[in-house]
Amino acid sequence: MNQTESVPEGIWQAIHPEDRDRYYQQRQQAIAQRQAYAISYRVLAADGNYYWREEQALPVENGVQDRQTTITTQPQLGKRAPTEAAQQRFQDLVNGLEDAIVWESDLATTKFTFVSQSAEGILGYPVEQWLNQPEFWQNLIHPEDREWVVQSCHQETLEGRDRCCEYRCVAADGRVVWLRDRVYFGRQQGQTKLRGLMLDISDRKASEEAIKARAEELTYLTTVLAQTNITLEKRNQELDQFAYVTSHDLKAPLRAIANLSEWIEEDLSDKLTADTRHQMNLLRGRVHRMEALINGLLQYSRVGRLETPKSQVSVGDLLAEIVDSLAPPETFSIEIAPMPTIFTERLPLEQVFTNLISNAIKYHPRQDGRVKIFVQKYPSNYEFAVADDGDGIAPEYHEKVFGIFQTLSPRDKTESTGIGLAIVKKIVEQQGGTIRLESQPGQGATFYFTWKK
Repeated sequence: MNQTESVPEGIWQAIHPEDRDRYYQQRQQAIAQRQAYAISYRVLAADGNYYWREEQALPVENGVQDRQTTITTQPQLGKRAPTEAAQQRFQDLVNGLEDAIVWESDLATTKFTFVSQSAEGILGYPVEQWLNQPEFWQNLIHPEDREWVVQSCHQETLEGRDRCCEYRCVAADGRVVWLRDRVYFGRQQGQTKLRGLMLDISDRKASEEAIKARAEELTYLTTVLAQTNITLEKRNQELDQFAYVTSHDLKAPLRAIANLSEWIEEDLSDKLTADTRHQMNLLRGRVHRMEALINGLLQYSRVGRLETPKSQVSVGDLLAEIVDSLAPPETFSIEIAPMPTIFTERLPLEQVFTNLISNAIKYHPRQDGRVKIFVQKYPSNYEFAVADDGDGIAPEYHEKVFGIFQTLSPRDKTESTGIGLAIVKKIVEQQGGTIRLESQPGQGATFYFTWKK
């Protein structure tokens, strides 16, 4: 088949839309200058394919003569209908974007030749304004960013480099929208095109600003906290000094009162009645209670402020030493289950066990009482338990017993400061653990506390 004859009438309509302007300009320029020309362009054949056509001619005064054309035998763009369908799919895709604007511009004219419909949704301006108004994009840029963005774009365009930058734009409704603009260079039919993708990053920028503000706030709070810690450390030192001096000054007269009562009792031993001797014993008991109260308050105030070194502690050996120092009645039974060895501060753990075991002995109604000490292992901690078979404690007092200066028995019956369990609770919580009581009247009491591994 003569391929020249396969070209339909109406060359202009048959030329590929992207080649028409170039064909017309080159041909008209050659005719005006009466110079021979050779133009390559694509034409639509009867079979629905586009073919490359080479046209050579010599313009004369009354038209064009010696025109010769050849057409390639291989289709260049495939069937027309599939091409249009693909272009439509592309248009639908980019126009359906919600947070990005796809665009294209001509480097020679600096005008937009394509902008996706998403531009209207993101910035609120119709696509027609982007395409028809000169320098429309520059006027959208936030005044504080406009100068450096335009200068940067011009410079990178002159150097022929792809670019990516982030800047603010002002939307039609006055909103400030952050865009991340990625620009690529490309060539099409001998023309340089700029293609780009403007991504709406307003949410990301808002998050960054929130994080920055939070970081600044945390920096400020850290500075304040450091200053507070310095002040607190100084106050703690002053408190320790005050507590030491106060306890010394209070204990001295108490010891004097105790000594004086003993001296008076010795001097008047042949004249004192049984009732008087009982009163003198009560007096010394009150003195010893006051001294124990002072010591207890000192202990309570220092919990968590005095650091002791950590070491491997055999809890079984520790309990054996505590029981030996408490010297319970020979008829009293204390059973200790197998215990672990843990890496911890020895002194706080010793204080907790000493208080719990001492209370179990002190407040037990019988001389043949029994105390059991056992442990349960968990992934991150141990739960120790000290259980007795005494009178038990009613549920309404389970929280009250951990309060400072709280005691359930009369102080004259059993000497107590009411601070021991408060110290235990404070130590356990300072170590990151918890303590609880399980008990019913007449069924004994069990104190459970956790201790980190």
